[in-house]
Amino acid sequence: MNTFEDLLQYYVNLDFDQLVARAKNAVEAVMPDCKRVDPENNGYFMLCSIILSAVGADGKLTPLEDEFLREVMGIDRETTDKLIQLYTPEMVDTVNDFADKLSRQNKINTATLLLAFLSCDEKISPEETGLIKKIID
Repeated sequence: MNTFEDLLQYYVNLDFDQLVARAKNAVEAVMPDCKRVDPENNGYFMLCSIILSAVGADGKLTPLEDEFLREVMGIDRETTDKLIQLYTPEMVDTVNDFADKLSRQNKINTATLLLAFLSCDEKISPEETGLIKKIID
């Protein structure tokens, strides 16, 4: 892949199951860092902040994104609804601060999780693109 846009298109072209697999792998890879910065919640608040920042990037949760979230996290619709209600715009700042402290590889893992989530509906909005750029910069 030659450009950032090529990377985005690559993820958009992956099928749903491939994206779920990548996201699950990324969750495993990023959880130790989430636990390190969020020990009181065993890393889950940080992980939710990462995922919810993706949901909030363009202000809407598409049906495919909802299904994707449930599949990756292994949660039901009621839990998904409760998680979505936790979102605040400050979560993006929390995620940016978190990413700033990561190694290059773990920034990539965090970006992979976001990319998989944001690509599952086969499009990435300009706002979503901006979120990915913030994480990897």
